Amino acid sequence: MTSPLISVVVPTFNRAARLPGAVQSVLAQTWRPLELVVVDDGSTDHTHAVLEGLKTQADQASVSARFVAKSNGGAASARNAGIAAATGPWLAFLDDDDSWRPEKLTQQMEMLQQTGAALCACMLHQPTSRGGRTIPGDAARLPQGRCAPAYLSRQVDFSIVSVLVRADIAQQAGRLDEDMRIAEDLLWCYRLLLLAHTCSVPRVLGEIGMDAGSLTRTDGLQRIVELDADIERWLLRARDLGSSRQDWNEAGWRGRVAVDFRQFVLHRLYLGDQAGARDVFARGMDLCGGLEPLAGTARKLRKARWLSLLGLRLKHPKK
Repeated sequence: MTSPLISVVVPTFNRAARLPGAVQSVLAQTWRPLELVVVDDGSTDHTHAVLEGLKTQADQASVSARFVAKSNGGAASARNAGIAAATGPWLAFLDDDDSWRPEKLTQQMEMLQQTGAALCACMLHQPTSRGGRTIPGDAARLPQGRCAPAYLSRQVDFSIVSVLVRADIAQQAGRLDEDMRIAEDLLWCYRLLLLAHTCSVPRVLGEIGMDAGSLTRTDGLQRIVELDADIERWLLRARDLGSSRQDWNEAGWRGRVAVDFRQFVLHRLYLGDQAGARDVFARGMDLCGGLEPLAGTARKLRKARWLSLLGLRLKHPKK
């Protein structure tokens, strides 16, 4: 039986120094045939020159390489362009600061062939300031079978960088939402889970970039508040997609809302935006039905109000 072509989509933007490491981990894959699709999302550094050198390396590794250049539009836009350019019946995704272990695609394809599933995930390792962690933290949380409701309630967890999926399923899932700067991959993965029977390889088969802790640094809180809006969009759009299905888990979705909106409220309080925090709190309580841990932030709102009378604001725990 002829082995199917796997197309690997790699979006990149101004990462000329790190892109070769990601691409070389694709070229080192034991699986063939393989197609490499790199989408240059409007880079202004020397990415173009780097790609010229990588084309030679791809030829030497017997990997078909195609490079797509486009104006800057963000990760979702770049992935959409890569999916459109890919020609294989299977798709995988790698970011320009991540890498795979050589056996990643081979082990996943073997699992897909054994199970007849349409999507396979795996574990990834992420370095952190404390040494590192795996995503997910427990192999038992990897997707198995039909698991879209469990993904919404955080019982299932995986990264798009771990995914190997049938291209026709990806096409049915539609384009990634280009109006979102973050969480667009979470929403798209949820769309895949609504369509696909899944399986997983319960091992670490790749590494993702260092966790810089950007979501806990108070010097970036204004940006975090802006990005919170994208996370809210993903939650609401997921409900629109799934709530009419028989397997919809309203309790699980509300629980996730309660967790995420708690963070939204705290981010605004750390900025000193009490009015915005109250608005987010009220909206979240309406969506989740008053669940903890969001309900508990009422105490934080009261504390922030009293502190403001003294000319102070709620202190970020990392400061």
